[in-house]
Amino acid sequence: MLLNTWKCGAVLACAAMVLAGLSVAADDKAEAAPSGVWVQTGGEHKIEFADKGVMKIHPHGDKVQLAIVCKCTAGKDGVVKAKVTEIEGKEDVKNKVKEVVPVGLEFSFKWQVKDDKAMLDDLKGDKTEVLKSHLEGKYDKK
Repeated sequence: MLLNTWKCGAVLACAAMVLAGLSVAADDKAEAAPSGVWVQTGGEHKIEFADKGVMKIHPHGDKVQLAIVCKCTAGKDGVVKAKVTEIEGKEDVKNKVKEVVPVGLEFSFKWQVKDDKAMLDDLKGDKTEVLKSHLEGKYDKK
């Protein structure tokens, strides 16, 4: 009888650990990745969530052929982590941008979408003052 009680207790303990592991795994799931093309309300900045895990920032919209290409991942509470992987555009423009936003720069921001409106705020990272001042704000879906 004591052996059966011990076996039941062991089975219950294992089941509890499995269920606890499932709830932790569910909590750690990343939110759906941002998607679409967004234009800053009243501005010219455009953000394009191109492919899965790729974000392109067009600081001058369609006026200047320039894109800051980033690898990005979506996390909890709308936090997006990004790393600049490439600058696309004319060579002279690319060189100017690389001085301010170098390849390898890492940053994060909060991205919240409701209907066809989005808000980018809480941009953080080393040497990201220029990005913060230009990108934070409201966006409209294009």
